[in-house]
Amino acid sequence: MIILNLLDALWTLCFVEAGVANEANPLMSSALGHGPVSFMVLKLALVSLSVLLLWRLRHRRSANVALYSGATAYSLVVAYHLANAHHLVGAFS
Repeated sequence: MIILNLLDALWTLCFVEAGVANEANPLMSSALGHGPVSFMVLKLALVSLSVLLLWRLRHRRSANVALYSGATAYSLVVAYHLANAHHLVGAFS
């Protein structure tokens, strides 16, 4: 899930910098307002800490459901980014 989070963050930066998308999450939008480094650090830190906590609680069914749900959600987000990557070609041309 951490790799998927990294891919999501990189794609988000590309789309936002190209002007073809906005960050929908208010917390992450605020971080992005402070620059791409702040955005990346906060996004990677929050998700990594959450995954670590869930991993430590993996003996609980709810933690496993959250881990699998998060991985599924990030997979879908990365697939969405890939499906819309053609917008970046026109934006950077």
